Amino acid sequence: MPWNADWPVNTISVKANQVKGDQNTKYIQATMGTSVVGTNTTSTRDHFWNVGANEDGRHRFIQSPAFTVATVAADPVIGTGMDAVEYVKVTNGRAERFHRNTQGIYQHVPSFLVGTHVITGSMTNMVSIPNNTYGEIFLFTTALGKGSGQAGFFKATSNVCESWSYGLRIQGGSTAKYAVRFGNGSDASGLNIRVLADEASPNQTWNYRITYRAI
Repeated sequence: MPWNADWPVNTISVKANQVKGDQNTKYIQATMGTSVVGTNTTSTRDHFWNVGANEDGRHRFIQSPAFTVATVAADPVIGTGMDAVEYVKVTNGRAERFHRNTQGIYQHVPSFLVGTHVITGSMTNMVSIPNNTYGEIFLFTTALGKGSGQAGFFKATSNVCESWSYGLRIQGGSTAKYAVRFGNGSDASGLNIRVLADEASPNQTWNYRITYRAI
């Protein structure tokens, strides 16, 4: 059904205007959501429509394309009288949500990497990270004891990724343990997060969970 942008039209009859008004009403109902009271089953509709007083007009979920100016990706400006803007932008090949205020731009929904890696007694490349990102690293293995988990953080700039291990206290222990050491300084190599077994037993399969954001 059509949407009549110019309505009512002063140069046509009331009857003809009624047709255009009915078309506009049906267009809104079809676009916003189902018109059947008590149901809202159309999965592509972002809003509740004619469901109930508590639901109508509210979002069920939010869908949006990645923001662009013409064909070039950019960041939207903050509107006059507004304090911030929320938007989706493609970064490192992923569409993620960003927040912009007067202090700057922040990717508040991180990207992530998951997988497994056999960590040996020598420094090896675990996974490659996009340039100009920072984030956290979480490692765990099914092995028990002091070598079953490790956390850390990283930054990747100028095509080099450096990462560091957090010291972890084992239950009942009095000193920090480092099951796995991450690569930085001379141990860094390109955009790779590099690892070796420190206090953990070598040659174990570790699960990694990495979250990262654009710098």
